[in-house]
Amino acid sequence: MPRIATSTAVLALGGLALVVLLSLLVVSEVSLGVDRAIIRLVRAPELTTLLAPLRPITELGSTGAVILVAVVTVAVGVAIGPWMHGLIGAAVIAAASAGNSLLKVAIARERPELLEPILVERGFSFPSGHAALGMVAWGVLAVLVSRSRLPASLRRGLVIGLGVLVFLIGLSRVWLGVHYPTDVLAGWIAGAVVVLLYARLTRAVPMEPAAAAVDADRGAPRSDPPAPG
Repeated sequence: MPRIATSTAVLALGGLALVVLLSLLVVSEVSLGVDRAIIRLVRAPELTTLLAPLRPITELGSTGAVILVAVVTVAVGVAIGPWMHGLIGAAVIAAASAGNSLLKVAIARERPELLEPILVERGFSFPSGHAALGMVAWGVLAVLVSRSRLPASLRRGLVIGLGVLVFLIGLSRVWLGVHYPTDVLAGWIAGAVVVLLYARLTRAVPMEPAAAAVDADRGAPRSDPPAPG
């Protein structure tokens, strides 16, 4: 069974502690003042035109989009990286969805009523499912891309692009009026912890027995394919 490095464990526990702290601040309503200030800033009339594209972007963190990303993750694992990493990634996305739902029920925070929402959502508010699952789904995909054999510049560009997408999905939830900023922040942190653990644990899963051995030892002799006939 793969071991988690001390640094990874510390970061993961630190992230979970932050989520717990945010939960306490939310339940005690201590965070409400900061939430209100940020919501009014994001919903400032002069930003309406600039942030209007967030309306379609928010759908990239929806349940349907996340399911699609899970399928794509498996396909990417097969096409450009270890297939098992893609399969594990899809399972991690599914588990994160279930965990987020349980935490929503446990905290039972109502949706914001500070401003008229642009989009109407049902269910509880904390943490933001779009922010959390967007972070997990697109983050796992970013890990696979970063480990692939695509050109370095392309890998870097794709990972940065996915990071920007995760940020915009979270921002969209506040702008649409369906989440408090603390909901989004908790979702990002919880999702980042899951991606961090996925990245660490999958490092110990070999690609293929032969391929892994060759990659581990670049100086190992390589046999040519047998001649036909």
